[in-house]
Amino acid sequence: MRLLIDYLEESERYLRERKEKLNRLEAQFKHVYDRDIKKEMAAIKVEMAKKNSEIINELLFSLEEFRALNKYFPELLAVYMEDENIGKILTKKSWLLDFKNVPPKQAALKLQQLRDWRAQLRQAKETLKGWTGKVEARAFVATFPILRGYMKTDLDKDEALEVIKKADRILLREGWLLLISDSLIEIPLAKYMGKIHKLRYEEIKAKTEYQRASGRGTVAETAALRRLQEIVKKRKHYENAVMQILLSNPGYLKEMKKKKDWLSRDKSGALDQIARSVTPRSLKERAWLDEMKRKLGGGEEAVHMEAPPPGKAEAEEAAPVPEKEPAKEGKPKAKKARRPRKKAPSKGVQSA
Repeated sequence: MRLLIDYLEESERYLRERKEKLNRLEAQFKHVYDRDIKKEMAAIKVEMAKKNSEIINELLFSLEEFRALNKYFPELLAVYMEDENIGKILTKKSWLLDFKNVPPKQAALKLQQLRDWRAQLRQAKETLKGWTGKVEARAFVATFPILRGYMKTDLDKDEALEVIKKADRILLREGWLLLISDSLIEIPLAKYMGKIHKLRYEEIKAKTEYQRASGRGTVAETAALRRLQEIVKKRKHYENAVMQILLSNPGYLKEMKKKKDWLSRDKSGALDQIARSVTPRSLKERAWLDEMKRKLGGGEEAVHMEAPPPGKAEAEEAAPVPEKEPAKEGKPKAKKARRPRKKAPSKGVQSA
């Protein structure tokens, strides 16, 4: 079984080696301007960016294991999150560890509340556009109560904008935790699928325009090709977003795949076609824990899923009962008891 921590260690090593090589090339480039060095540096940056995207996808496909790692080995996960090479990527997706399904009514109310709070933050940001001087925390928080707890002291304009940005990021993550729940997940899926349908239609038109202009070597051909590439890029972006939403809620995806005729080409929709290509890795928790114990060298008793049943410990302590020892000593006594049987006939001869 290949563990998630094995992949994380390999990725950390890969990024560390690329980073070290990039640092060496940057040091050379400062002394000698060389186009080849510049190209090599750019290629390494592209490789690192691709690896970062790959790690994010791996976390989504192995989300159940990611959550199990947080549940049973939180200190180990914290070490990975503090790593300078992969820590930021893990932290970026750590909000998925707080996922839990919420009843529809409660989810809708909470989502509306988050929208109202984010509207406050947008208004606060708008207020600071023409601001000069210090931002007085007490008066500003009184006008925008959502900033209570975030803005505690008087700040400069740039610092206040950074606080607003941080608060908005937190609220956005809370909103997504609600949107990927079973009761609301269809909202973002419908939104992105609408964009995908529109882009697919535009892609057909762009292909037709490119075919008309192709072979002429004109500016029109180049422009048509670029437009087609931009549309394809946008479509893939939204398809990837749909895939990530589905992977963020593996339970919903599994139930979706249980539907009758969902694999049928005639009856399945565009969303089903995307879901067909997405299969999250399932986790057998007991087997995974055993493998983790072997990996970490903790032995059989390193991790306990549950406490031992009452009385088990006492029974194990009482197991070596000293009743078998007298039985061993009793064997030589049995041999001694046989001697009188040999003497009995001799006594009988003497008496005769």
